[in-house]
Amino acid sequence: MKAPEELGIGMMVRFDDPPEISFRRLREIGLCHCQFAAPSDEYLYGGAGRENTKKLLDAIAEYDICVTSLFISFPGQDWSNWKNTIGLVPPATRAQRMARACRSADWARELGIVQIASHVGCIPENPDDPEYPGLIEALRGLCRLLEANGQVMAYETGQESLKTLAKTMNDVGVDNQKINFDPANLLIYNQDDPMRLVKTMGELVVHVHCKDACRPANPDELGIETRLGDGDTGFASLLRALYSQGYRGPLTIEREIPPGPEQRADIIYAVKLIEAIKRELKQI
Repeated sequence: MKAPEELGIGMMVRFDDPPEISFRRLREIGLCHCQFAAPSDEYLYGGAGRENTKKLLDAIAEYDICVTSLFISFPGQDWSNWKNTIGLVPPATRAQRMARACRSADWARELGIVQIASHVGCIPENPDDPEYPGLIEALRGLCRLLEANGQVMAYETGQESLKTLAKTMNDVGVDNQKINFDPANLLIYNQDDPMRLVKTMGELVVHVHCKDACRPANPDELGIETRLGDGDTGFASLLRALYSQGYRGPLTIEREIPPGPEQRADIIYAVKLIEAIKRELKQI
C-alpha cells in the first residue's frame, strides 16, 4: 500500500460501488488517499470475503492508493432516529455491533490499516446513567483488541459534548484512544465550538474530516452541512491551529450529499481550498 503523505488530502470510499470505480474517481480528482467506510459483509466474512478482499488489495496496488483509516458503521443505524440507534450505545444491539467492530478491526489489520474510527453513539451526558458503565466496559474491550492489533480507536466527534468525550476516554483508560475530528458534526449536533476541541484535545487528533456546517436554527433539529468553506466551522483557522500543534495526518473530504455532479464539484472545490491552506502552512 502507498505510504501516507504529510497532510494527505483524500476522500471517503464506501463500498456501494466496486473499489475500482471509487479509486478511479479518486484518481480523476488528483487524489490518492482515502478513508474506507462501512465495508459490507461481502468483504468481512467467509470465502467470498477473502476473495473480495484479495481483489480489493489488488485494486489498491493497481491504483497506488493509500488507505489511511477504516470508519466502522453498523447495520440498523437510523439517522432519522439517531439518538437511539447509532453506534455502540444502544444496549439491544451492542453485542452484535461489538462483534462486527472487532471483525472489522481484524480485517483492517489484514490491509495494514491502523486507524479505526467510528461514531460511538449518543454517550450519556450523565455519568450516573445506568447504561454508562456497560458502554465503558464495551469500549474498553474494543480498545484493548485494537491495542493488541497495533491499532488506535479514533472517536468521531459531534454527538457528545467535549466534557463527556474526555470523561469517557478517561474512564475507558486505554492509551490508544484518539480522535477523528469532524468539526462540522460539532455544529450539526449543536455541541461545543470546534476550536475549543483543538485547544483542549488537539493533541489527540489523528484524522480530520474536511467538512463544514451551520448550527441549527431550532435546537431540536440538526444543523445543515455545507460545502467546505461556506459554513461556520472556521475550517482554515482550525487547520492552522492543528498544524501549529504538530498535526500532519490525513485530511479526508466528506460531502454528505448524493453522488453526482454537485458532490463532485464540491469535492474539487474543497481540494483547491485545502491545497491553498497547505501552501500557506508551508510558509510558516
